[in-house]
Amino acid sequence: MGDRMLKDYREIETIKSFDYQWTNLQNAKHLLTDDNWKSNVDNYILDELQLTKEWIRDKSVIDVGCGGGRWSYGFVKLGCQVTATDVSAGPCGLTKKNVPQAEVIISDLFELPTIMRNKKFDIIWCWGVIHHTSNPRAAFDTLTKLMHEDSLIHVYTYSFDRGIRIRMLRRLLGSFSLKHRELLITLLLKIGVLRGDAHEWFDALSPKINIEIPETILQEWFRSTGLEYKNHIPRWAGQSRDLFATGKWTR
Repeated sequence: MGDRMLKDYREIETIKSFDYQWTNLQNAKHLLTDDNWKSNVDNYILDELQLTKEWIRDKSVIDVGCGGGRWSYGFVKLGCQVTATDVSAGPCGLTKKNVPQAEVIISDLFELPTIMRNKKFDIIWCWGVIHHTSNPRAAFDTLTKLMHEDSLIHVYTYSFDRGIRIRMLRRLLGSFSLKHRELLITLLLKIGVLRGDAHEWFDALSPKINIEIPETILQEWFRSTGLEYKNHIPRWAGQSRDLFATGKWTR
């Protein structure tokens, strides 16, 4: 993880949470265990990026924070050359199993430019990651170092205020072990306090770091870096109030 990671307890605990999640909670909607998702994820990517199959074919993609490989799988279906990265062995091992065509590398996001030896990619895809780091702006700036002059960068990030109920649940769960967090979330789902599935709620409640980034802030990050900004909510995400932002260098 590198010396930088060892300096922040919250980041270490967040990494442990996601490693546990991807190792133990693999069955959920919108994952590769969901047949509908698996059949349509390539089309979801095209919608989210507003691209065509013809344009994206043969493009190089880095999937930063690959989790179980659900997006890497879609990019492979689209004919892309995929490098998938995550910070721990749990998600990377699952991605290797689910997407054997992808190159899978264990790496901290902040170390990627060094690990990649300054390699550039056509598409930098970072879905649901920067808001779980202690410095989302620095994470975003690191991702831009993987871009060449014609690259696209795409980030999904928390944006709207989840409210006091979610903050209280996060504090409550934070005092328990990862296994007991899973059991408590499962119980809350069973009695109807939560709706959805355990994977989804573990993602939202268990990590120590959950930073909501207002759209005005994200827009400023894009613009101050010299990137165009576009937010497009994909059809599969319904009425989400979070950000699905894509950018490219301005000319």
